Amino acid sequence: MIFQKALRLQKLPPYVFAEVNKKKASLLAEGKDLIDLGMGDCDLPTPPAIIEALHTATKDPKNHRYSSYIGLEEFRKAAAKWMSRRFSVDLDFKSEIMNVIGSKEGLAHFSECYVNPGDFTLCPDPGYPVYTNATILSGGSPLYYPLVWENDFRPTWSKIADDVWKSIKLIYINFPHNPTGATVSLDTYSELVERAKKFGFIIVSDSPYCEQGYESLPPCLLQVPGAKDVGIEFFSFSKTYNMTGWRLGFAAGNAELISALHQVKSTIDTGIFMPIQYAGIRALQGPDEELIQPSKEVYQYRRNLMVKGLRELGYSVFDGGATFYLWIKNMPGKTSLESASLLMDQGVVVTPGHGFGKAGEGYFRMSLTVPEERLKEVLQRMKGSGHFGDR
Repeated sequence: MIFQKALRLQKLPPYVFAEVNKKKASLLAEGKDLIDLGMGDCDLPTPPAIIEALHTATKDPKNHRYSSYIGLEEFRKAAAKWMSRRFSVDLDFKSEIMNVIGSKEGLAHFSECYVNPGDFTLCPDPGYPVYTNATILSGGSPLYYPLVWENDFRPTWSKIADDVWKSIKLIYINFPHNPTGATVSLDTYSELVERAKKFGFIIVSDSPYCEQGYESLPPCLLQVPGAKDVGIEFFSFSKTYNMTGWRLGFAAGNAELISALHQVKSTIDTGIFMPIQYAGIRALQGPDEELIQPSKEVYQYRRNLMVKGLRELGYSVFDGGATFYLWIKNMPGKTSLESASLLMDQGVVVTPGHGFGKAGEGYFRMSLTVPEERLKEVLQRMKGSGHFGDR
């Protein structure tokens, strides 16, 4: 029996990784040793202090019950204190912060709060696919602003016509950027806030990599005076504290926007398991030197190793100074999918760039989430591929 999918699902972009995953499964079945740099999944362990907080909270029976939809008061207070300490941003924990099941879930649900059929959103290209997909699932239509190598993958707001600004319901922005690792200055946010106030759209800032800046700590949207009038920002524990599987984050910003997200989420899901929230509280309390810095140093070392090694092999590598991703130009004369396929023949799995939008064609993304020895093996395998000649 064949069932007809809802139109909203039929409108989603095709799953571009299907062919990659099919080949990956086939090679694994043959016993091929694959080094998987495709997914941004931390290989480093969650810090022991956070695990201990989870363990302690789990032993208390009162934490086994349903949690509030908006999050424990203690969690929201801890998030507010962290925002004040990290960004000098003052937030009311009662109305301007709520927890989410990772920033991806929060972003997807937020679109349902404000995007109606026929509405437009403005998404980065290349960009994290959830922005486009959430728009489509809400009945809206995504428009795109380009991020290009020549401008270090930073947006130029002045190149977007006023007619576009007038037409959109909200804009998604994501820095440090997935997939490129690009960063921006506070001026980029300030210019966007000015336009949001002028044209009346919402700014949705996705900041899961805000602690993965290696030369300096990146700014956030809410640091801009007046940003809270027009914006909401999503933060995640996944990359900062090596907690990808824990599914914990929080949204911060405009109280009206937070209230709308709360309304949608309380209709669809329940609160996050309380022991996980207590573990999150422990993470937010720091110290960063113990809970964040050690893994940052590992990722920075890996990044430096791979940027140098790949460039010596002839690859053009963008180094934005943030995240554990590298954004790399395709092999000469090859598409993103062809480059990924050829590398998989050498036992190296990467993500083809067109999976992040049309502007991602021409590139592939490499996630530096395997130990140093395996990364060195990646360089040896890529050297032996012959696509740039052995050097």
